[in-house]
Amino acid sequence: MCAQFALSLSVAIRARINIIWKELLSSDMVILVNYPTLLKLKTPTWTQEQLKEAIEAVVTQKMRFTQASARYGIPKGTLYDNILGKSKRMAVLEEAGLTAAEEAAVLEFCCDVSVSPYNRRTKKSLKAVLNYVETLRRTRDPEFMFTGLSGFRWWWAFCKKHSIVSLYYENNGLPSLNIAL
Repeated sequence: MCAQFALSLSVAIRARINIIWKELLSSDMVILVNYPTLLKLKTPTWTQEQLKEAIEAVVTQKMRFTQASARYGIPKGTLYDNILGKSKRMAVLEEAGLTAAEEAAVLEFCCDVSVSPYNRRTKKSLKAVLNYVETLRRTRDPEFMFTGLSGFRWWWAFCKKHSIVSLYYENNGLPSLNIAL
């Protein structure tokens, strides 16, 4: 899927360059350009497997975007685009369909806003939050559930909307040590 996206992006960029090139040629401007270099796209230095691992690490809260970017050599923007999508990242909030009362309940669950309404920090895991939201929503829609990346995308947008800083990362973002006792 990522390879198809990269290919379609490449085709779209080339088409746009051709349009711009034709506009330049039809104008009165004289521009000396090495046209073939305009079409060269930087080849990724990471593999699809590395991209998949980085996405999984971020979505499962084993790493932050910055950590996964550094570890796998993938630009943060590429990770954001592959995980959150390229546009309308906040639209996912509407898809979850929470009422104002349900959003307030989620905020209270995550951040204990009744104790400190301005300190929007949470140590709850993504799994705990999504389970809570699914349980809450199923009172109105018994079939409701997050699938694929939708839960992570919803949580990311919810944190942005409510200025929540998520402090939860598995092992605090450090690599796990598998030590048998």
